[in-house]
Amino acid sequence: MVALVNKIVLSLFMLVTMFVTMQIMDGVESFSFIPRVKLYIQNRLPNLQLSFHCKDKYRDNGFHTLPPGKVYTFGFAVTPFIINRTQWFCLFSWDEESHYFDIYVQIRDSCGICVWTIQNSGPCKVYRSHSDCFSWPIKGEHELQGRKTLLISNTSTQQESPFALKPLHSHGRD
Repeated sequence: MVALVNKIVLSLFMLVTMFVTMQIMDGVESFSFIPRVKLYIQNRLPNLQLSFHCKDKYRDNGFHTLPPGKVYTFGFAVTPFIINRTQWFCLFSWDEESHYFDIYVQIRDSCGICVWTIQNSGPCKVYRSHSDCFSWPIKGEHELQGRKTLLISNTSTQQESPFALKPLHSHGRD
């Protein structure tokens, strides 16, 4: 009898483990308590290839390039319930220009499917009946500007430091 109870408990534990694992895996379609977002980025730059690199605090979506008119998509799970902390930011670059933009901010973007077009003047969030367009943030005013090393950490070229590092408690000694 004890062996049967142990097998039942072990089986339930395995089922719960598989269910939780499927909930946190990207790209797995299943019944979910954790909300997911599918984000689309379309290149609307005239005759220019768009390069971009998107990250959140924990995940790096890598470097990508898009020819004009093409769409790139990726999905992710958002922070469940009322915490509203999920935020994805991207570095977009083309033809000697580069701009940071928070492509997904959970408290701003309440969408399960988010569609963005990237243009010279800025990104536009596309809805069925209209678009909300944003201008590119001024480089010094972007809230993640000081953390841009997150975006350039995977590059092999020499990059400038976003801020000077000073030792803590130096007391005038070098």
